[in-house]
Amino acid sequence: MTQQSIIRTYRGFTLDPFQQEAVNFINQNQSVLVAAPTGVGKTLIADYVLEKIFNEGGRVIYTAPIKALSNQKFKEFKAHLGKEALGILTGDLVINPDAPVLIMTTEIFRNMLQEDPQRVSDVRYVIFDEIHYIDDPQRGSVWEESLIFMPSSMQFLGLSATIPNVDQLSAWIEDIQRRPVRVVTHDERVVPLRHALYERSLGFTTLKAVQKKHSKLAAGHSGMGRVAEGTTHLELIEAIQDEYLPSLFFTFSRRKCESNAVELGEKHDFLGLKEKDQVRSLMEQVLERYPNLESERWPQLRRLLLRGIAYHHAGMLPVLKDIVEELFGHKLISVLYCTETFAVGLNFPCRTVCFDSSTKWDGVSFRAISNREYFQMAGRAGRRGIDVEGFVFTVVDLGYFDPSQFPSMKEQEIESLQSQFALTYNSILNLVKNYSEKDIYRILGQNFATYQASEERKTVLRQIKRLEQELSPYLRHLRGGKSALKRNLREKREYESRLHRGGNKRTRRYLKKRIRSINQRLNSAFYSNYPGQDRPALRRKNRKYNWQLKRYQRLLVQEEVLDPHQKYIQEFLDKKDLLQSLGYLQDGKLTTAGDLASQIHGQELMVTEMFMEGLFHAYTPAELNAAVVSIGYEPRKNETRLKHHLDFSPLRRIWHFLKKMENRFINFSSVEFNDHVAVLAYRWSKGENFASLLSDTTIDEGDLVFAFRRGIDLLRQVRNATLEDPNLNAKLRECIALMDRDEVSIWL
Repeated sequence: MTQQSIIRTYRGFTLDPFQQEAVNFINQNQSVLVAAPTGVGKTLIADYVLEKIFNEGGRVIYTAPIKALSNQKFKEFKAHLGKEALGILTGDLVINPDAPVLIMTTEIFRNMLQEDPQRVSDVRYVIFDEIHYIDDPQRGSVWEESLIFMPSSMQFLGLSATIPNVDQLSAWIEDIQRRPVRVVTHDERVVPLRHALYERSLGFTTLKAVQKKHSKLAAGHSGMGRVAEGTTHLELIEAIQDEYLPSLFFTFSRRKCESNAVELGEKHDFLGLKEKDQVRSLMEQVLERYPNLESERWPQLRRLLLRGIAYHHAGMLPVLKDIVEELFGHKLISVLYCTETFAVGLNFPCRTVCFDSSTKWDGVSFRAISNREYFQMAGRAGRRGIDVEGFVFTVVDLGYFDPSQFPSMKEQEIESLQSQFALTYNSILNLVKNYSEKDIYRILGQNFATYQASEERKTVLRQIKRLEQELSPYLRHLRGGKSALKRNLREKREYESRLHRGGNKRTRRYLKKRIRSINQRLNSAFYSNYPGQDRPALRRKNRKYNWQLKRYQRLLVQEEVLDPHQKYIQEFLDKKDLLQSLGYLQDGKLTTAGDLASQIHGQELMVTEMFMEGLFHAYTPAELNAAVVSIGYEPRKNETRLKHHLDFSPLRRIWHFLKKMENRFINFSSVEFNDHVAVLAYRWSKGENFASLLSDTTIDEGDLVFAFRRGIDLLRQVRNATLEDPNLNAKLRECIALMDRDEVSIWL
């Protein structure tokens, strides 16, 4: 590339060297993977791709892990390129789906590649924002399948936070796509971060100083009650209010987000009269897009916003989150209490990031946040061109202090990406529909998990070979040599495992005898190498020999474990057997039921069985809405099920039948049917207002909207899969219209 063709500026910004490097690879029509810290300007590279391809008359897709990020991008680019150029598909939202620039969730892109590849055959570039989501336990497979099934004509741009194994990720993509992937990394932040803990008696401090103070307090503590009074969020805000605002205050509890904001609002007002007028004006502009707002939160939140204070979490109505985001973007919020979802992709930098805790509930237990999670949030600190440095402060509670519950706060110690690949029924049906058995087995070996294990296995095999060379003198005296050694060690492992599981005295005696016999055989091979020497003189060498045997045994186990390709083939076969038993596959082809299930994403068995039983036709629109909202619904901890008189006995029968079938074929169940909010969906579909629904439940309004929108998404999927049935399609359109109104609608 000539010196003259290098792009140095874009949209009036002087590009940093890493941005220039990425942009120039894109101008060469190459696939690029960019790994850089949060907040350094990766998004500008995505913007360049979108604008470039559009101006050249091509088609481009931008994918994001969450709908909020997709919605933000849609609004942003609509302003740049015009509404005719932009389309958005997020499952529950479809606008201008044939536009040259399409914004969508990664799930939608994966679905298109599997079910309707012609629809995206002319796309030149696809952008995977937040590609490090590939190791998200619930949704990581989506990224892997997207990269595996992408056509060779399509280039990609992957944007990731800093990850140590970016080269491994790019090597895997090169391996499956058979073309080069350019890696661009950037380690330095434009605005460096300064990290500290905050404790009321120590002020801004270090983990070491806190440990020292805690040890001193604990030594003089009687053992009853707390060691010390905890530090509060208010104390930290008071310490930073003069120099360090605006601040994002990450709080891993929705309720605490709100209560903290209210507490702060009782003591502080960060806005002047002119700023309050700006707040009122911007709130009115957003509210114009959302008619008939009814929310118990709104009066309280409005009062807080007029004091420069806010909260933001998934339990809020979309309109309230929109207002908060709009005001924060206009620098009219000084302190925003938020959950970690606010840090995913949404570009809202501030001067300071605070944490009210270093631990969070992950759905199973409380655990320390990882370094990657910490920097995903901490990276919002420091505004380019405004701040010389960004600040990150974590509140320390000496009353419940545990030094192991803190991330290292060192960016070089961010955890590597690990594959979370899993096979869904939908994926299996589409594989059977589109590929030969030989190709399916090849594809099952192309996932990132298999690649990572293969790389690790190579290392293990090298270690095994080295150990075998060290043990070779002793193998001469073991009948059968290396193969006999492996057989003996595997037998020993099996006997030890059975012994560990317990059993009666006779069995345990037998197992111990077999283990002793193997040990004697292996020791005999060792001593045969030193004829005539006293055993005590060989004790040290024998200890080393036995240590080598133990290590060799562990490595053999690792070698066996590190073969996930076989694991995925077995999973494929087990789930395929289940699908055949259910009648979704026959003679290697998809049946009518299988074809429907191949077009449903999430709870496909439950939806398909419900359809085949005629329940989509039998239920009234309001009943059907109540039913689909219950499919896959996951109630929050301690959420109360609202009683109703809807006849869901056929659905419960299907649910129990599928659970039994899954347990029989794959030893666990994935089907979910929880009718906790079914009656609310029914009443909403009958025209009741949102405030009335909320008066009868403790569920968060945002969670209720999310449940209804999931239902809308499911209805759309069934409608698209049954276009040949005009009567059902008309009914499903009616169902969607009944649900997709007022507070539940999304307005962009």
